[in-house]
Amino acid sequence: MTTLGICIPTYRRPEFLRRCILSAIASAQGQSIRIFIADDAADGTNDRVLAELRATHPFIEAHRHSVNLGIDDNIQHAVNLCDCDYAWLVGEDDTFLPGAVARMHSRLQVSSETFVFANYAYVGEDPALTIATALDVGGDDSMAAEDFLGQYLWAAGFIGACVVRRSAWAGTDAAPYKGSYYTHVGRIAEIVADAGRVAIVRECSVANRVEGTDAFTWKRDSYGVFFGFLAMCHAAATRRPRFAHAFAQAGETMERRYRWLSLRLAMRLRSERGYDLTQYRRYLRSAKLGTAKRMAMLVISISPPAVFKPLVAAYRLLRRPA
Repeated sequence: MTTLGICIPTYRRPEFLRRCILSAIASAQGQSIRIFIADDAADGTNDRVLAELRATHPFIEAHRHSVNLGIDDNIQHAVNLCDCDYAWLVGEDDTFLPGAVARMHSRLQVSSETFVFANYAYVGEDPALTIATALDVGGDDSMAAEDFLGQYLWAAGFIGACVVRRSAWAGTDAAPYKGSYYTHVGRIAEIVADAGRVAIVRECSVANRVEGTDAFTWKRDSYGVFFGFLAMCHAAATRRPRFAHAFAQAGETMERRYRWLSLRLAMRLRSERGYDLTQYRRYLRSAKLGTAKRMAMLVISISPPAVFKPLVAAYRLLRRPA
């Protein structure tokens, strides 16, 4: 039997972790899975929840680090803990949708794909409220590697979308992508390039929480994350030069989708204390911006976050589905 491990890199959000683990178990619908927890809290924050769950679910394995690794390295560690045939990454504050794990488990019994992209839904604080779908496209359940890398590599930044064959993962190297925030995406990009096609489960499998308290654990270095994606694409292009054009397109697609150099995004991030003068100096002062936009970015970086909160709240209300 082909085995599937659910890999959860976690920090200090035990109740979210509990919800995520229980959603994986329920979604498996009795199929045999294992769950691997890479605990980056470096203290006992998650111990009580893990002890309670492991008492009734012995297939849960947890490893607490003695020092904090940071999110990028902890994602790698979560996969390394897994000794199953496939590893399905997921964030601690995200949840599996009903039946998704069971369907994936069944699929893997009859396939040999090195990477499966599991489509996902964006949700608010209430996981039952769907805001949007990541890949809102029809078609076949696979895609040419070049098309996926150029148009949809951004979507693999959400770890819950990533189901990877462990043997293929072991054949890649984390070092070229270290410090980018996207080491897992770089390694997956190499796997996709080598395979030539990407398997896609278009029915949403995971609810990706994008609103609410601590929705983004990396937000104190938001622009480092954005520019890190470009650095990852550059490193991947160096390692797989035949797909250099696709990786360049991936960076352009990411920027268009998230508009990370827009004033609107800067204001939203500032309202959440995810953008400040330090980031302006490190990333935006030397970026390719016009003089007026550069000055506006500077002003936003030093303005009180409360100034932008009403604007952000109004925008969110307007973009919610009716």
